[in-house]
Amino acid sequence: MGNIVSIGKPYQKTDGNRISILVVDDEEFIRALVRERLEIAGYSVEEACNGKDALAKLSASLYTVLLTDIRMPEMDGISLLKEVTSRYPEIAGVVMSAHAELDTAVSALKIGACDYITKPFNFDVLLITIENSIRKKALERELQDYQVNLEKKVKEQTDLINQMYIRSIDSLIKALEAKDFYTRGHSQRVTMYSVAIGKEMRLPQEQLETLRQAAILHDLGKIGVREAVLNKPGKLNDEEYQEIMMHPEVATKILGPIPYFRPLLPAILHHHERFDGLGYPMHLKGDDIPLESRIMAIADTFDAMTSTRAYRTALTLQTANEEILRCSGTQFDPKIVPMFIGVQGRIEILGDLDDLVLPDGHVDKIFAQSG
Repeated sequence: MGNIVSIGKPYQKTDGNRISILVVDDEEFIRALVRERLEIAGYSVEEACNGKDALAKLSASLYTVLLTDIRMPEMDGISLLKEVTSRYPEIAGVVMSAHAELDTAVSALKIGACDYITKPFNFDVLLITIENSIRKKALERELQDYQVNLEKKVKEQTDLINQMYIRSIDSLIKALEAKDFYTRGHSQRVTMYSVAIGKEMRLPQEQLETLRQAAILHDLGKIGVREAVLNKPGKLNDEEYQEIMMHPEVATKILGPIPYFRPLLPAILHHHERFDGLGYPMHLKGDDIPLESRIMAIADTFDAMTSTRAYRTALTLQTANEEILRCSGTQFDPKIVPMFIGVQGRIEILGDLDDLVLPDGHVDKIFAQSG
């Protein structure tokens, strides 16, 4: 390790806490000398003769500072620092090196050491180096805590903003329900059918939640359709049909400026596409249609057929299923149709679902038996 010279005035700690230091050097005399001087300064000190010995002690006790030589048998100081930086990032590492090892000391800084001191060194300088390293680690911890708290505050504010957005969309949904009494029950049932299919397909929870929220909001764009068109008892003319066909795009225009709802936009925009490419608004075909849209298309059409509308009475379950099967491969994805037919008997219908738009924890309440 070389000679240690010029033992100066002891560095006095003022906080009364005994900070623990692990001194690692293969020369017993040097370890003892450094330990004695550090203990005079008020530190609690332990010794290790090489890197492997140091790792064993680190696994058994807590230390604030690791003071290590570079050249040692079995495991050198650089290898030790790599392990300590990975396993114990809270420990302040300080390297003792000869002038000829300056490049190695700089390399130690790059892998996580707080500082280095060249030999032979003055003990006052060593004490100051250790104290500065302790302060550096404390500042790093403060910065990390600040970042964590800042991220927490940002998340809290983001959640608050999202809740405001959700409540605004909720108001639009209620306004749409006031225009068309059929819409509420329809969106609720399409959501339940869609999620039942998604669970049968074992979709990941995140994708299942996207499907759930998209199904809730799939008809939001009808807020822009005239009430006379929504509730017209007879056949729609071309102009009225074009107005109805705009509702997926209107929904995406309403939701698009809100970051929270952007993941839902593709599913909502394309829920009237057909598997054969003859749907709208973009005539997508097959697997080019988002999976959530292909699921919702079946649920949406089935509920429309089995519900009494202004222009016709409801079809029977058998007739509706026959129509779904007949359109498999043309209007609907042929892989999803049998899953929907098979899951129908396991759908639990719930009553009031006022909080459907809110995220987290609702899917299992809707379908307790379909997992």
